[in-house]
Amino acid sequence: MPVREHPRRARARRRSVLLPALLGAALALLLVLLFTVGPFVSHLQRPGKPPLGYLRQPLGGRHYRVAAWTLGNAASLAAAVAAGAVDEVDFDWYLSQADGSVLPVHENLLLVAAARAGDTNLFATVTNRPAANAAFSRTLARAIMATSQSRQRHIAALVKLTIDKGFDGIDLDWEDLAAADRAPFSRFVEELAAALHGRHRFLSVAVYPKTSEPGTWGPQKAADYARLGAAADELKIMTYSYSGGWSAPGPQAPTGWLDKVLTFAERQVPAAKIAMGVPLFGFDWHGGHAYAIDAAYAATAAARYKATVTRDAASGEAVLRYSDSAGVLHVLYFQDQRAVAAKLALLRRRHPHLGGVAFWVMGQERPGTWQTVEKALR
Repeated sequence: MPVREHPRRARARRRSVLLPALLGAALALLLVLLFTVGPFVSHLQRPGKPPLGYLRQPLGGRHYRVAAWTLGNAASLAAAVAAGAVDEVDFDWYLSQADGSVLPVHENLLLVAAARAGDTNLFATVTNRPAANAAFSRTLARAIMATSQSRQRHIAALVKLTIDKGFDGIDLDWEDLAAADRAPFSRFVEELAAALHGRHRFLSVAVYPKTSEPGTWGPQKAADYARLGAAADELKIMTYSYSGGWSAPGPQAPTGWLDKVLTFAERQVPAAKIAMGVPLFGFDWHGGHAYAIDAAYAATAAARYKATVTRDAASGEAVLRYSDSAGVLHVLYFQDQRAVAAKLALLRRRHPHLGGVAFWVMGQERPGTWQTVEKALR
C-alpha cells in the first residue's frame, strides 16, 4: 500500500514546481511585451525588410489607405488605432538643418512604439525649419540642395534616422520653396528616394495643391508633380487652407475645388500614389485677423454664446457666427464629423482610384471622428 504524503509537504512540493513555471511564464510575457510594444519592438520580425518592409494596405477592408500626421497626441493615436482607422502615422518632429544634420524636436519614441504595435507604417516627417516654431525656410533648403556633397550629406542623415529610430520611411514636408527651386527640389527628391529604396525604406512628399503646371505662385511651381510622383512612393496633396488670414471667412476645402485639384493630380501622378489632404482644423475670423482653431474650440464657443451651428453648402463644413461679450463679431469655419464625411464622400464618388487620405493633424478632431473615417472609407 503506498505511503501517503503529508499534506503540508505536498503543498510545498507543488509550490516548488509551480513557482518556476509561473516565473517562466511571467518572463515570457515580459519578453513579448518588450518586443511588441516596448523599447525592443523594432526587432519584431515582419514580412520583408524591417520595420514593415512594405506599405501597409488599408486595414479592415477599407478601400482607401489612411495616413495622419501627429505632433505627439497620444490619445488621438490610441483612438485612431482602436478604430482601425489609420494605416500610416507621420511623426512631425524632425527639422532639416543647413549643415545636413537632422534636429529632433519633441521626439517621443514610446509613441512610435505604440503606433508600431498597431501595425501601422511609421514615417518621420522632416520639415525645412531651422528651429521649433520657426517658419519654413527656402534658404535652408537651398543650402542642402546646393551641391552633390551637401545633398548626400543630408540624405545620409535621413536614411540613418529611419534605421536608427525604426521608421518605415521619410515624409518630406519642405514648404515655401520658390519657382527657381523646382528642378533642384526634384533632383533632391529623386536622390533621396533612391537612397531610401536601397535600404528598403519609403519616401512620401507633401506638396501644395494646384490645378495646372507649373502653378500660379512660387511654392506651387516648386513642385513638379510628375517628377516627384515618379520618384516618391506617396504624394500627399495638402488640399486645405483654401481660406485663412489671406481671405474673407470661408471653408478650408470646398469640394468643387478638391475635385479639380485631384483630377489634375491624377493626370500627372499614378492615382494609387496620391493621398488627399483632409484638414481637422478651421479658423476664427474676428477683429481683422484669422486664428487657427480646432473643433473643440468651436463647440465651447457655441455653448458659451448659445450660437447655432450652420452648414456651408460648398464644403459641408460647420459654420458658427456670434458676437462675444465685447460685441466683436466672430465667424468660424471648422471641421466636425459631418464636414470630414463630406470630403470623404467626394473622394469615393469622384476619385475611386486614389491611394488614400492624409489628415492634418491628430488631436484636433472631435470624439468619434476616427470611427466616422473607418466607416466612410469602406
